Amino acid sequence: MQMNSVAQNFDSHVAPTKFQNAINICETIVLMRSLIARKKVNIAFLGYTDVMLDAVSWKALNVNQETLTNRENADKLIKLHGRSDVDVVPTLTSALRAIIGEQFELTVFDFTKYEGSEFEWDFNFPIPDEFRNKFDLVIDAGTCEHIFNIGQALSNVHLMLSQDGIAYHGGPLCWPNHGFYGYNPTLFADFYEANHCEILEMFLTTHFLSPDGKRNRLTALVPKYERFRMSDLLKNHSELMKLEYNLCTAIRKTKTGEQIVFPIQHKYRKKENWM
Repeated sequence: MQMNSVAQNFDSHVAPTKFQNAINICETIVLMRSLIARKKVNIAFLGYTDVMLDAVSWKALNVNQETLTNRENADKLIKLHGRSDVDVVPTLTSALRAIIGEQFELTVFDFTKYEGSEFEWDFNFPIPDEFRNKFDLVIDAGTCEHIFNIGQALSNVHLMLSQDGIAYHGGPLCWPNHGFYGYNPTLFADFYEANHCEILEMFLTTHFLSPDGKRNRLTALVPKYERFRMSDLLKNHSELMKLEYNLCTAIRKTKTGEQIVFPIQHKYRKKENWM
């Protein structure tokens, strides 16, 4: 069976939802921004994210990629990511201006300075008080899995969010040795729901190249707590089992000012179920 026909089968068994429909990080940010009523938003990125969109994707966002400010190391990043279809890797500031306008303030956190504009902070440790309840949008597009003290990293994200702020996590379900951790849906559901947040959406996504060289995307919604088998989710298509999957989670903070709770996993909370 050809991979493109598998993709159609894979996508057809669920109705795509809003975040699931966002085909790249820029579309995700546009959606997140639309959920915040304030005129000006404070945005935080965990790590200086490499925005890798081809010309067609920029055009779909009504952006002329020639107007973007290319990063000095763009050629190196294109090679590292294996994205020969990409012509420009923009600075985050120029990308945000192009997709959401001028009404934002950007803070990028990283353990070291790459571009020079980052706030240097190791997320293994508690975030400084000045950043508590500050950010309307917090974007983790592949950072937390590389932080050894992941409980502290998630706590920082929660504490950074303002009332009704939105956080987005995208990271590996299972990519051996990509980072310290592979994610399970219950990690985000248990932690955030225990800390006065709601899960807006949770789904798996992956990309593959079809025989004609076209970049394709597969997605599927996943349960928050119940166990599931990838073989069932993928309809036993062996071709799909070879791919690496990201777990993407969008959450909204509904209450501020609470102490962080480290939850007991959902399935163990009711003792009577195990006695």
